[in-house]
Amino acid sequence: MKNGQQNLIGNSESPNPRFAEKVLDPASLSASLLTVWQGVNPVQIDSMVSELKQQTEAIHNDDLSRVEAMLIAQAHTLDGLFAKLSSRAFTANQIEVMERYLRLALKSQSQARATLQTLAEIKLPRQVAFVRQANIGNQVQVNNGDANPRARKKENAPNEVLEKNYGKRMDSRTSGTTGSADSTSPPMGTEYRPKKR
Repeated sequence: MKNGQQNLIGNSESPNPRFAEKVLDPASLSASLLTVWQGVNPVQIDSMVSELKQQTEAIHNDDLSRVEAMLIAQAHTLDGLFAKLSSRAFTANQIEVMERYLRLALKSQSQARATLQTLAEIKLPRQVAFVRQANIGNQVQVNNGDANPRARKKENAPNEVLEKNYGKRMDSRTSGTTGSADSTSPPMGTEYRPKKR
């Protein structure tokens, strides 16, 4: 076994119990990849892990300013890439080369649009309705629940249109007024009512 591997894993007789936790930590994984990719001195990995953990904590506290800044920077980069690839496409001498550049330009334009759409959804989230009943044939949708799925279930309230007070029925014995459709016919009189109710 190499010396570097022994330092990471530790002595086989006394394994480091926090090794797996440290290696699998998302901030550590990201910092190690960024260190290799950016050519940063591996000594700086602890400061990178610390910064990534601070950014993660900010997200947990609903501070999305870093995410918003990252998305707008990416959208501008993709938009610049779209402009550069488009200009290369129009200066190409061969149709195949022009087609390749245009395809890449339109892909970067699509990614810029998707990035801006993500940013807009972060700034102005969509209203989500949780529907328990839906009558698709008649285009009727009934929302009986709270928008928050974690909220406790509430008892259904009585229908206030049909009943004024819960448990008391509407009095159907009162005489109605003449409707506007047929103003010549009088309301139902006492002669049409049954003798026994």
